[in-house]
Amino acid sequence: MSSCSTTKEAKSLRAEKKQIEQSVVKNSIETRRYIIKLNRLYFTYGGMADLIPRANFIIVDGEKAIISTAYVGRQFDIKPIAGINMRGRAEDYALTNNLSKGSYNIKMKVRNGRGNAFDLYLNVSKNGYCTASVSSLKIDNIRYSGYLVPISGNTKSAAEGGDSI
Repeated sequence: MSSCSTTKEAKSLRAEKKQIEQSVVKNSIETRRYIIKLNRLYFTYGGMADLIPRANFIIVDGEKAIISTAYVGRQFDIKPIAGINMRGRAEDYALTNNLSKGSYNIKMKVRNGRGNAFDLYLNVSKNGYCTASVSSLKIDNIRYSGYLVPISGNTKSAAEGGDSI
């Protein structure tokens, strides 16, 4: 009899933990304070590559945004592009809540003051799993997957400091 009650308690604890996790994801998206740690890159014509999440990320902190990730694909510029490293402003931020699937669709344009701009499309599930698509006039559309990590409210802004990239 005690094993049944333990199983029920474990199920209720898991459900409670899941609810807390989902509310943290919802709160971080609505307050625009999150980090997307990217762990996989998908090539345009099939295939994928594993990434190191601490070196490949997207940070959105209010109006500020940082994109730092690997890039493999065609490029339409004189200089070769092996990675995307940009600190800028998140403009045209549009959040759509898909209640039936329990996911969030986020669309934004990240610009720096030097004429560089990237269109960023994020699809975040209620448990924090994320797919990202980055495109620009200088590169092909590239897709990534990863997970959302909230930025805690008591720390200094993650997008502050440092030189513009």
